[in-house]
Amino acid sequence: MSSPLESLVLNENVNIYTGLTEHTDLEDVDRAVAGFFKAVVSSLVVTDTERRENKEFARFAERPSNRKIYMGSAPDTQQFVRKLVAKLGAGENAIPRNELLPAVLITREPGFTFSDGVDYSDLTGYGELKKEDGKAYAQLNKSFVKLIYTVKAVAWNRPTLNRLALGMMMWIRHTKQGLKHTFQAKTMLAGVPLNVSISIEGRREAALEPEEFDFESNRVMALPFSVEVVAEVYEAEELIQKPIVVDLMEGDFIE
Repeated sequence: MSSPLESLVLNENVNIYTGLTEHTDLEDVDRAVAGFFKAVVSSLVVTDTERRENKEFARFAERPSNRKIYMGSAPDTQQFVRKLVAKLGAGENAIPRNELLPAVLITREPGFTFSDGVDYSDLTGYGELKKEDGKAYAQLNKSFVKLIYTVKAVAWNRPTLNRLALGMMMWIRHTKQGLKHTFQAKTMLAGVPLNVSISIEGRREAALEPEEFDFESNRVMALPFSVEVVAEVYEAEELIQKPIVVDLMEGDFIE
């Protein structure tokens, strides 16, 4: 084969995929869901603070938000209460036992499903990540996953338990300012900060399995409900952009 006389470099690039991929994870979604419910719980108040049944909840409403709601890895209420007492109810700065509850425990069910439909179809080639020089280094793909979270109110007494669980459920059953319950999770993908959109799509019925058990001569009660969440998941496919090169070959002369 003869050698090219000249190589012509076109002012265009071709994408060459390396086969490496990275995707956003679900832990950042978990944190965002916990943050959403922290805001919900922090918005719950009671004005009739002189009523006996409301006194405990009135004290709860005055607590710092980081002592109202907790994210857990397993929906074991007894284990949650034991850990809470061991962590906050002992030592020099111990919190009185009766002030540890009520509290809210949030857990995510294992596994997930992809949400398909008109509003949630897979988007291959959704966008590109680019370097400072404008060259793309990754293609973005987007899908939507459906997650189920259990939200559990835990309290020492029934009136407080009912008020806390009912307040959260009423909040998410009704839109606020005419808008759906949507929020975002902050995450990183291929070295770039990214916001992942999340929406609460489904509300399960309350009182999945009311719980009640003894804990160190006290009675603990819990009331769970579950919500269905749809979250964006992004995938980055690494690519290298190379210019298109056309070799100019010598041809035969025809008279």
